[in-house]
Amino acid sequence: MKGRGWRYAATLALLLILTTTASAQQFERFGDVEAHYGVMASNALPVEVSRRLGIQRSPHQGLITLSVRNADGEALNVATEGSVSVVGTSHDTPLAFRTLREGNGISRYATFSIDTSAPMRFRLLLQLDRNAAPETLSFVQRFYRDQ
Repeated sequence: MKGRGWRYAATLALLLILTTTASAQQFERFGDVEAHYGVMASNALPVEVSRRLGIQRSPHQGLITLSVRNADGEALNVATEGSVSVVGTSHDTPLAFRTLREGNGISRYATFSIDTSAPMRFRLLLQLDRNAAPETLSFVQRFYRDQ
């Protein structure tokens, strides 16, 4: 069991690294809370990580990762919903977020189909406070594939 815990910790660390570095430190601040996020084609994941998380490696499939932390750097367990759409269309595809926990770390991730014909808009709803409306995090990302 000790070896298994180490592997999950390594996976979590990799997802957090991908969240904060693969996307050049993309984050949004909501008061004293920071939401770090990143998107990438799933074929950039190491084989071991994709296998462990059950994610197909493909240039046609994207991965979005999210990590929410308070001012003290503590990972927060934040209910997350989201969708992705091609810019210029009204068709939103829901994102089915999964949670990866290890020790005190919490990361959320979801996969989606990549469309390289136009930029893609991501819209996330983060429930930071049960007694308040969710915060909205939205951004646009364009994907390029080798043809």
